[in-house]
Amino acid sequence: MSLSCKRSEYEARYANMDEKKRKRMASNRESAKRSRLKREQRVKDLVNEIATMKEQIFELNGQYNDLSQRTRILLQENQALKVEKAKLAEYLDNLCSICMRFRQMQSGCFSNQPWQQAYSQMQPIITTGMSES
Repeated sequence: MSLSCKRSEYEARYANMDEKKRKRMASNRESAKRSRLKREQRVKDLVNEIATMKEQIFELNGQYNDLSQRTRILLQENQALKVEKAKLAEYLDNLCSICMRFRQMQSGCFSNQPWQQAYSQMQPIITTGMSES
C-alpha cells in the first residue's frame, strides 16, 4: 500500500468524522440558540409579571390606605356613640326613677311623704296686735 493510498483512507475516514463533528456543532449551536431565546423570553415574562405586580401593589396600597382611614373614622364615631349611649342610659334611668316616684305618689304608696309632714306639723302663724308704724 502506498503512502497516498493510506492518506486518502485517512482523509476519507476523518472527513466522515469531521462531517459528524460539524453536524453536532451545528446542532449544539441551534440548541444553545433555542436555550438563549427561551431564557430571554422567560426574563421578559418575569419583567412583565413584576410590572403587573407593582401596579397591583400600588392599587392595593391605595385601597389599604382608604380602608385604614375609614376604619379610624368609624372607630371614632363608634366611641362617640358609646359615650352618647352611656349618657342616654343614665338619662333613661333617671326618667324611670322619676316615673316610679310619680306613680307611687299617685297610688298613695308613700307612707312618709316629707312635704305633707312638713305641712301637717306647721303651726299657724298668729300675729299679735302690733301696729304698723
